[in-house]
Amino acid sequence: MNKTAAQIAEEVVSGLTSEMRKHFEVRTKRHISLVQKYCKKLEETDPSMRGLVSRGTKHDDSKFGAEELLPYIWLTWRYKCQDDNTECNLPEGMQEKINKATEHHILNNAHHPEYHQDRKEGLLNTSDRDKTPVKIVDATKMSNLDIGEMVADWAAMSEERGNTPREWADKNVNVRWKFTPEQKELIYRLIDNAWSSKKTAAEIAAGVLSRSTKR
Repeated sequence: MNKTAAQIAEEVVSGLTSEMRKHFEVRTKRHISLVQKYCKKLEETDPSMRGLVSRGTKHDDSKFGAEELLPYIWLTWRYKCQDDNTECNLPEGMQEKINKATEHHILNNAHHPEYHQDRKEGLLNTSDRDKTPVKIVDATKMSNLDIGEMVADWAAMSEERGNTPREWADKNVNVRWKFTPEQKELIYRLIDNAWSSKKTAAEIAAGVLSRSTKR
């Protein structure tokens, strides 16, 4: 990305270091690679996920755009400091920029439920972006492929964080985001397919086809 003089000046004023930038690039590219891995697994194991691999090639591209890049570098660094149990002092005004960048991200990427919500305010818990906002977000307009990319994103995050996407789903499905019963069933089926380490793609696909013939 070609940066403007104003963007370069903002980075300097914020105290951004080459180490922070490098960590963001390495971590974000690894995350995208993991998302693409799970997109491939889901497309191979579920007929309704055809086209998901193509979706994965553009996953989180907006994080490298002018509206999101600097705040996300700081946000990613803050998470690293939390993991390392070290102090991270955000520069003045950076938390507001992180909130604004997060809102831009979730409103411009269809794998986030907020993208499909009619209202465009109050979608983010500005005190803790990983927690539920004041009002539940309506995700019922998400397509199957939107949900597939969302689950791939959850699985990638779980692999990075050492937990499971089912844990995340249990905390957030119909709590933070409102889904239809059919969407909920799809989410958990995709989680099982994505997170299965014992079954081959062919075995999982056979199970999907077997279930579909029984309905």
